[in-house]
Amino acid sequence: MIKLAIDLGSCVTKIYRADASNGIVLAEPSCVAVAGEEHEVRAIGKDAKKLIGKTTEWTNIVYPVYEGRIVDKRLAAAMLKEFLSRVGLGSALKRAETVFSVPCGIDNGQLSDYMDLAEECGLKKAHFIEAPYLAALGAGVSFAEEKPVFCIDIGGGVTNVAAVSSGGMIAGLSMNIGGNNMDANILEKLAKTRGLNIGFLTAERIKNEIGSLSPNARGTTVAEGSSATTYLPASVSVQAFEIADCVRVYIDKVLEYSLLVLNKLPAEVAADIHQSGIYLSGGVMKLPFLAEYISKKLEMSAHICEEPHFAVAHGGGVALRDKKLLTKISRALPD
Repeated sequence: MIKLAIDLGSCVTKIYRADASNGIVLAEPSCVAVAGEEHEVRAIGKDAKKLIGKTTEWTNIVYPVYEGRIVDKRLAAAMLKEFLSRVGLGSALKRAETVFSVPCGIDNGQLSDYMDLAEECGLKKAHFIEAPYLAALGAGVSFAEEKPVFCIDIGGGVTNVAAVSSGGMIAGLSMNIGGNNMDANILEKLAKTRGLNIGFLTAERIKNEIGSLSPNARGTTVAEGSSATTYLPASVSVQAFEIADCVRVYIDKVLEYSLLVLNKLPAEVAADIHQSGIYLSGGVMKLPFLAEYISKKLEMSAHICEEPHFAVAHGGGVALRDKKLLTKISRALPD
């Protein structure tokens, strides 16, 4: 049987094959280019992202999944169907068993939207698991024992924070904070302090190239855009220290909410978590010194896997290979 784990992210969708040792088979931007009043689909995924900032007035870039919620069912289905087709699964989906990652604390209405999406895409046998469980599994945590673990997963549009164990969710939350906020902050700061208007793709590149939480951050990159005064093409050299606060302010907000979750834990659970440390995942975790910063602020050791941006998808693969665990941590479907 085909086994798929799908991490339908606000920014990037990842698909993992767990049946043939294929691993990650797709990682593409979760966006669709649409045209006209009828929102006719013109491009999907990486082809659509290339058009950001370059479209005509009749073409728009739409993100069907926003902050973990499916906000456009039709386009979400069109996007996922295309992604499944790109990895050669168009005619074999009825035989597939699938795990979908969903936000921590998802309500029944939102969960129904994911169920409808799976049905529309022909995925008859689907399970829905909250992201912190999958992030922990993808980071190498074993739920063979009842010991709880604490996870922070920072994606592009959503951050999930939770203490979990094989017995269930102990405490957790999902917040609308992620790498997108950092990109927007960089864009705004360069306009205000350097007089340069840039696009979101440029802001994202700057973050990925020189973003860091090291107190001694070094690095330089060139930002190209247009002058805020003359509107002519222009460029400036940007130093790492100039954008450090654009990243730090959102990490500090994540840690503020993380402390709220930690403070709710029973004493014995808190003791176990302090001993085991924090498990970190998500694309933002690739930024230098971020794990060390979180560890210092929360006064606990931090564990980060080799590919943090794929941890949730990998975790879905782990769950699919363990029937007992899969049944235990899947969300019950609403009536």
